[in-house]
Amino acid sequence: MAAPKSCVQCGKCLEVCPLFKATGREELTPRAKFFLESICSGKDAGEGLSEKDFKSLASLCLACGRCEKNCPQHMSGPALVSDLRAKSKGFTQSCWDLWLRNPGLLWPMAAALSKFSPEVLPEPFGSARKRMQALFAKSPEPWAELVPQAKFEECKVVLFRGCVGRYARKDWAAKAERLMDGMGLIRAESGEFSCCGSSYGSAGLLDRQSGARAKNIKVWKDAGCPLLITFCATCLKGLKEYTLDDFAGDDELYASWQECLTPLSSLLLDAEVKALGNAPEQVAYHKPCHAPEDDTDRTLVELIAGKRLRPVQDGLCCGFGGIMQLGAPELSKEVGEYSLDRLTTGMKPGGHILSGCSACVI
Repeated sequence: MAAPKSCVQCGKCLEVCPLFKATGREELTPRAKFFLESICSGKDAGEGLSEKDFKSLASLCLACGRCEKNCPQHMSGPALVSDLRAKSKGFTQSCWDLWLRNPGLLWPMAAALSKFSPEVLPEPFGSARKRMQALFAKSPEPWAELVPQAKFEECKVVLFRGCVGRYARKDWAAKAERLMDGMGLIRAESGEFSCCGSSYGSAGLLDRQSGARAKNIKVWKDAGCPLLITFCATCLKGLKEYTLDDFAGDDELYASWQECLTPLSSLLLDAEVKALGNAPEQVAYHKPCHAPEDDTDRTLVELIAGKRLRPVQDGLCCGFGGIMQLGAPELSKEVGEYSLDRLTTGMKPGGHILSGCSACVI
């Protein structure tokens, strides 16, 4: 049996951690978390952390996953924090659980209330108010037309709209369906999918995550296991992270699931693009933390924007951070402002920032 991995404190995670980049606070890094976790578990000398400190540690992670990619041992800060959160559930997680389980009721209600709230509110209410307004904000007028060139025959698909596309930005799902229809894809009849499970997992709500995964797999199976189209990078990541255990050990079904996951952008790379008269002079692309290595969203933006596209900056995080918005909204805001400043520096007025992740847009 292989020995358990142990952080060697090399600091490679500091190079990519958005919290460290924005704040310069090393106590927020994965390295610090692994060090404190080793004390907590009794691997090193010391009396360990208090319950308050332990829960504080468990809340300060954006779940971007960059540390795991940069770590020589592929140790995951988000996995550690998810485990810590699962062991120390509190009021914040109860609120997050409620928020994710009742989006059809709570999201529109919160958005409506935000319109009548004061302009200036203490945290976390101030950040929450802005998020609600952004969640249901009207999409800007299209400035480019895409005419898909790829044509499919007898190819059945189902669209995974995600929570935002299903409950807030329904126009996103409608546009995706029009593009799919334009390629001749046949939309299979299906039930309603649940959350991809990513937000539940990072919050340590592992039972909820397991339930969401089970429902999504059932909906997909009942639809005849068609191609599963997504337009959100975080949803794609969440769906790709399903394990063999989620399929009760059925290797064939698990392999089919992985093969069927298809980002919408990957089907549009040969589309004919026509820029309209209201096209911005400059376009920036914000690459989501959860974008796949083969980021077809970025390729599609390059196709659409052409010479309007500014040099793409990797390693920037929007600061959304899931449940961290509730536990440490000031840190989420600081990370977001850090990234926004770098995306917009030197940009001419009227420029657009594009992203392929629902959370990043918010």
